[in-house]
Amino acid sequence: MSRIVGTIRARIPQTIVMSLFLAVLIYLAMTTDIRWSSEGATAPPLAATIEAVQNPMSGHEELPSEGQFEQVAETHTLVLRVDPGSGHFMVTDKRSGNLWHSYPNPEHWKDETIGGIWKDHLRSPVMIQTLDFTRHNARPELTNWISANGAIRDYEPIEGGVRLTYAFTDVQVSIPVEIRIQDDYIETKIVNEGIQEARNGLLSVRLFPFFGAEHSIGQDGYLFIPDGSGAIMNFSKSSRNKMNLYKEPIYGPDFAYRADESSRHTVRMPVFGMKSGDNGFLSVVEGGEEYADIIASPAGVYSLYNWIGAEMRYRSPYEQVTNRHRETSYLAYDEERRFGSDRVVRYYVLTGEQSTYAGMASRYRQYLMEEQGYERLVPEQRSIPLQVSLIGGDREEGLFMDAYVPMTTSSQAMEIVNTLYGMGVERMSINLLGWQKDGFTSFGDVLPVDSRLGGNEGIRHFVDFAHSLGFPVSYGVNYVLNNTGAHGFSSRHSAMRDMSGTIMNFEDWYGNDLPMASLRFVERYFDEDLQEISKLGFDGMTFGHGYGYGGGVGQWLISDFNTRYGSSRSEAKALQAQFYRQAAERFSTVNASYSAQYVNAYADHIFGMVDDYSYDLFSDRAVPFMQIALHGLLTYSSRYVNDRGEYQEQFLRDLEYGALPSFAFTHEPTHRMNDSYSLRMFSTQYEDWAEKAVQQYQAYNEAQRDLQDRFIVNHRALANDVFETTYENGTRIVVNYGSTPYSVGTMHVEARGYFIVKESEQ
Repeated sequence: MSRIVGTIRARIPQTIVMSLFLAVLIYLAMTTDIRWSSEGATAPPLAATIEAVQNPMSGHEELPSEGQFEQVAETHTLVLRVDPGSGHFMVTDKRSGNLWHSYPNPEHWKDETIGGIWKDHLRSPVMIQTLDFTRHNARPELTNWISANGAIRDYEPIEGGVRLTYAFTDVQVSIPVEIRIQDDYIETKIVNEGIQEARNGLLSVRLFPFFGAEHSIGQDGYLFIPDGSGAIMNFSKSSRNKMNLYKEPIYGPDFAYRADESSRHTVRMPVFGMKSGDNGFLSVVEGGEEYADIIASPAGVYSLYNWIGAEMRYRSPYEQVTNRHRETSYLAYDEERRFGSDRVVRYYVLTGEQSTYAGMASRYRQYLMEEQGYERLVPEQRSIPLQVSLIGGDREEGLFMDAYVPMTTSSQAMEIVNTLYGMGVERMSINLLGWQKDGFTSFGDVLPVDSRLGGNEGIRHFVDFAHSLGFPVSYGVNYVLNNTGAHGFSSRHSAMRDMSGTIMNFEDWYGNDLPMASLRFVERYFDEDLQEISKLGFDGMTFGHGYGYGGGVGQWLISDFNTRYGSSRSEAKALQAQFYRQAAERFSTVNASYSAQYVNAYADHIFGMVDDYSYDLFSDRAVPFMQIALHGLLTYSSRYVNDRGEYQEQFLRDLEYGALPSFAFTHEPTHRMNDSYSLRMFSTQYEDWAEKAVQQYQAYNEAQRDLQDRFIVNHRALANDVFETTYENGTRIVVNYGSTPYSVGTMHVEARGYFIVKESEQ
């Protein structure tokens, strides 16, 4: 006993010191205001304890009563009413009298058969996914404002609408939201600065996920999804795939995190929509779209309603490596960082003919021009330009070292251009692909031009020759990859890294890893490259070379955790747009390859614009939404004509979608590239294609020469496999993909043929 007492006495001073230290820590924790920045702060703000209340929508299964809604704003087109108790809203379109709800259409609520938590999901203004970071091996949990015993806080009027906070009692999360109307749209905003969390971290939010949701009964309607060029999902009584829905990230996956494998096309426009009868809406994810997924469900999957919306991501899972060799890992979320910025979605309310996918695309074009800086195209000539990419060379694996395969020298390039010009191609826009030292898969230095192709001096002569014919020349570049060590690049210090710190590589067809360069590292020398390219007389540059390999600026959007040159996904988006803007300020021509919307405002032409959809079981067909939105603002082409599997069908698709013809040519036979690291094409030797190229050019020119700067105002199906595209000057192009002719009135369209009705022939 005496030894124990003695030990206690000996430790009294130490105990007092420790007690004082703990008291100070507790005081600091209680008085310090901890804030969490969106892009790199260290800790989220802790939510004040949310007192439990009786949720006004619990205890029953009904939708909000329209008698509780109060008018809060009005424009020349819309009237906004809000329910202060549930946080739901209704909007009346004064043009048509149609009433839009932030919840499923109540007309068919009595017919809804789904039960359990999904009944509350449908009725709730907000769904959230959270993770309890205090519990080991906790799993993400999906809940909603009703099931989590939610409450409305801080309800107040603002210009054009209201501001309120959705408090989730059970998970101690609160989310401030603004709802307003302006002109012909409703705008919802999640205010990032006011989001609060406690033990549960926020993973995702679906705000008003069932806005405009409709049953299929008696409906002539569809969901529009931004899959490929665009796709529609017709309303049906039941889904053909009851276990799946459409969910894809805007601008594609972020490879710095865990990305689910998907065979779908990348979402390149932050839009979605719905048509129901004579009314519809187009949604534009206008803020924070780089952290949003488009999610759509046909009737029969999770309810009898067809619905579509945006899911805002605040954290993404990543592979946490657990050993030095990076062979084992587990799935984790970052507690300390939350993706930031306000999240804004606009719902443009449409009626009549404007409620179709063509009307949606037209409204989006208007948005791009009024708010994103797009300008109408002013063609230099009425004849369209033939897009010609000339392939320089590439490398292939040799016995002891790589071998270089030259495909077109500068003098041979002159021969190709001169031949096409002499055969009747009035106008060309020329792009050089793979002319840098050591060929296409030598990434890092864009110059000098390989000496085996004529070097810089030879290319100067070629550019001068092209200019003598009035043809602009652009130079293909790729700033995403660097495998040469150019500009002092090293994988260890200058490459992109994922969330776990692992260097990110692109794997070529031989299994070689090509390091991906940090964008802030590229930023250091990008302007110098522009100057060097300009000195050779080039009229412009082509990001991504005009070829779909290895990505390119404007194609991939990836968070970078490089400690020297890192950038968030938002910053990567801004940096890539900056590169395009810098190029546009220096050159008369800027070309993109397979690009996303955040760079297209600075592009003059897009190579490889997708013109199909992903053939999901619940999608019905592709529509040219992207082409309708952009035609008349810039030009675009699909796959190279001489690199297609379905030659005639793709020709008709180009005519239907308003695309320009493009070819990739070499002087040498194509088989010489068969073993190259990256350049794998069907048939490129120009001698095999010269005559066909001229014929194709003349056919495209006949259809498009007076339409380059004209907007597409309508697109529709006339019959199975027969489609009509209408331009603002009245010209109509009808294509028939079927095996039998199509005739109506004086129009006769041959099987697998087309028919053009000019403005003067109407």
